Amino acid sequence: TWYGLTLTVKIYNNVWASIGPLPPHPQLVNIVLRFGLNKDDSAHLQLLHEWGHLQSLPVMGVLAGLFWYLSFPVLPAVAGLFILWEILSESYVILKDSDNYFRIYRSRWM
Repeated sequence: TWYGLTLTVKIYNNVWASIGPLPPHPQLVNIVLRFGLNKDDSAHLQLLHEWGHLQSLPVMGVLAGLFWYLSFPVLPAVAGLFILWEILSESYVILKDSDNYFRIYRSRWM
């Protein structure tokens, strides 16, 4: 559940995912970050990452309101929000499962 709502995160393959009733979207950041990981580790981190988008949605709403209030140009504001949301989502993955996260990536590079 997410703030009292029951939602499902679906990973269709290494490229597409959906959250709740939303249509599938490409997992551009996950494709890059999870490249070379085994299937189970990649799926685990992908699910946490997508869930991190939901967990950080209230923060993104506040940031979007701040960008609108400060009259940021639309294209840079949307690009900036997208980048911040990806960083927040991956930060959620690290905070939620840090021991496993670093073990997975240590084994990838060593």
